[in-house]
Amino acid sequence: MTTTQTDRRNDVINAGTYDIYLEIDIDCEELVDACGLDYEPAEEDSSQNEICLTLTKDEFLNEFDDIDIFNNFNEQTIGERLLNTELGEYVTKVTIYKPSGDIISFC
Repeated sequence: MTTTQTDRRNDVINAGTYDIYLEIDIDCEELVDACGLDYEPAEEDSSQNEICLTLTKDEFLNEFDDIDIFNNFNEQTIGERLLNTELGEYVTKVTIYKPSGDIISFC
């Protein structure tokens, strides 16, 4: 069953978490498997898989507290931070669902 944007927003509002969806090229599926990460096919693009990570507010802030959001904050930087440097190169889109219900998206 696919999860809609509305469902994702409601989930984070109810849980108070940051849900981060990283779309990653299917060409690196073996690397993702080797890292033990769960993923599903992306809803909008069959050439991508989607990894969902859930972070608390403290985890989110700790992960990104030293990033210059004006010069070095994009989907690959987020992928490098949350996954690893090699997988970060394959990240093509990141969508962050905030506990407020707001969405931040990089593509």
